[in-house]
Amino acid sequence: MQQTFPISDDELQSLAKNAIDSVFSTMLERTANIKEVIKIEEDTHSEGMQLPVDSNTPMIAGTVGFIGNLTGIIYIFMELPLAMEATCKLLDMEDGDIGSEDHELVNDAIGELTNMIVGTFKNDLSNKGYECRMTIPSILRGSNFSIEPAEVALRRIFKFDCDGRSFVIDVLMKEEN
Repeated sequence: MQQTFPISDDELQSLAKNAIDSVFSTMLERTANIKEVIKIEEDTHSEGMQLPVDSNTPMIAGTVGFIGNLTGIIYIFMELPLAMEATCKLLDMEDGDIGSEDHELVNDAIGELTNMIVGTFKNDLSNKGYECRMTIPSILRGSNFSIEPAEVALRRIFKFDCDGRSFVIDVLMKEEN
């Protein structure tokens, strides 16, 4: 059964786009454009969560949750090359200054980037009257992994392009009573 949600799809897309625009322009000096929006309507909780990316590709997924009137979690999936480029930009390093063995450095940078993006999203939710608090960021790294989802009422996947590299924001939310 589909339930109504207090935030429209257009508002949710605007929240995601604003969070990316704000953080990417300020911290990475880059722009990103939404290529595709995927609306997941059915409850697939019992079947497991279909990842919105090619899970065979080495990637990093940053995640931060939020708790309040609206509760949810946001995953940001990046392929390793974009994650390394973002790390270099955040830390004012040259592209070749870090290698594939610098896991902790890249993990920390992507965790921080995720925290800033979700923080902007959360602040915009609060400005709309949906007060919430954030959880601590977590990082998943690898390929061929799956995620067991929490129960959600709404799931929207936003696929972005940034200078020819793709990344995904996966928003899972529900309204608390």
